[in-house]
Amino acid sequence: MKRSTIAFLLSLVLPGAGLWYCGWRKLALANFLLAVGIPIGGLSTGFLSEHIHWVLLAIAAGSAGFAHSMSGSRE
Repeated sequence: MKRSTIAFLLSLVLPGAGLWYCGWRKLALANFLLAVGIPIGGLSTGFLSEHIHWVLLAIAAGSAGFAHSMSGSRE
């Protein structure tokens, strides 16, 4: 349980960090690249300019939840 909480908190701060902590290196890199690429793509098109804070919050929460659920897969 402690491991999943740490993974959750790490990915809440930096998407992919919790997956990296759990040993899922390739998945962590993919998670981080998507978490960075989606806002950059949305901002470059002007689509997310007014709502970027909500997008970043959703990405952080999704990444944290995913790390939490994946942390039990290798125990």
